[in-house]
Amino acid sequence: MKTIKKLINSTCANYIDGHCVLLDRECPLISGGEYRGKKIPAKDCSCTYFEENVLPIDKTLEAVYHGQETLSKTCKGCGKGFNSVSNRSVYCGDGCRRSARKKTFIKSNQRRSK
Repeated sequence: MKTIKKLINSTCANYIDGHCVLLDRECPLISGGEYRGKKIPAKDCSCTYFEENVLPIDKTLEAVYHGQETLSKTCKGCGKGFNSVSNRSVYCGDGCRRSARKKTFIKSNQRRSK
């Protein structure tokens, strides 16, 4: 829940000074809500703006938010462990992917020149 709060504080355009601009009250994902006089915990609340526009920034957090499992993998480039939602991912990030692609490109060009 702490990472969701950090994501809301840093990237949600509707979250200003602890209040949701759309709802004109406190953000339900942080403080929870109230329905017919009963308190609803923050973990049971949802926000469509957050789910559609803010949450896709962090794929791992999105998978945890929707209850999907993340896969622990080892990066082919650097050997570090990373979490992935997709079963096709091989590299931990863009840096490792680019360096591997560059090595492959150099190797194929060396074969061509012979």
